[in-house]
Amino acid sequence: MDAACLRALRRRGHSDASIAAMTPEEAFCEYCAYHGIMNLSPSTLQMLDKLRGDNAASAPRQAA
Repeated sequence: MDAACLRALRRRGHSDASIAAMTPEEAFCEYCAYHGIMNLSPSTLQMLDKLRGDNAASAPRQAA
């Protein structure tokens, strides 16, 4: 894990064991909360993935 992310999670009160048990999405949400981006959840990230997928499918293709 990135050192800055690990430091932020520890500062939010997480133990190394709880950090190790986190999914990448959970760790990212906690990292964001440390930096003041509140109420982000793994479901928010899932929506971002969906939007990226929809955007990629509907984006016009560039001519070669």
